Amino acid sequence: MKSDLFLLFFFVYVSVDCSSTDTVSEQESKIFLQPGQSIALICSQGIITVEDGQNLKKVFCQTNGDEASRRDQCGPPPTVDSAEVISTVKDQYEEGNRVQYQCHAKYTISLNRHMTCRRGQWTGEVKCFKPCTVTTAEMDKNNIEFKYGDEKKLYVPHLDYITFQCKGWEHQRHPQSPGFRQQCFDGVITLPFCV
Repeated sequence: MKSDLFLLFFFVYVSVDCSSTDTVSEQESKIFLQPGQSIALICSQGIITVEDGQNLKKVFCQTNGDEASRRDQCGPPPTVDSAEVISTVKDQYEEGNRVQYQCHAKYTISLNRHMTCRRGQWTGEVKCFKPCTVTTAEMDKNNIEFKYGDEKKLYVPHLDYITFQCKGWEHQRHPQSPGFRQQCFDGVITLPFCV
């Protein structure tokens, strides 16, 4: 029984300078490999890959320390409609840094008030919900009034309720009208109507 057994010994000496400010430095080394074989090398400050070739290989040391940290940085935080960042705004943020938002007056902020810098991207969703406005003109058109209070114009915060009633004894709620107690949802409120 014949056995084809090959024993391959090779010696690799690689001298690579990874301390330069360039992102890639190139050094030549003699690495003898058979076709289909590969080798992985590690330098103290980066990653080495071996280019395809015959016996003489080119070794590239890519410094990834500073480059990786730059990739993990975020630029200024994104804008959010009807909101502003209430901490100091910077040009660069480090991995894990958070910023807090505040909605403009009368707007309601979502449960999440923060965005976080993660792997070079801002994560988290901040939303400001619009208030609802109800005017005297709208109520006159629908023959309704506030059940409690007599304001000329009312702002209703997101998810708050307001109760209406028919205006005067001569009006009654229309059978197809929605109920008198209505909820504001992101700037939209349905008004009942009386005839």
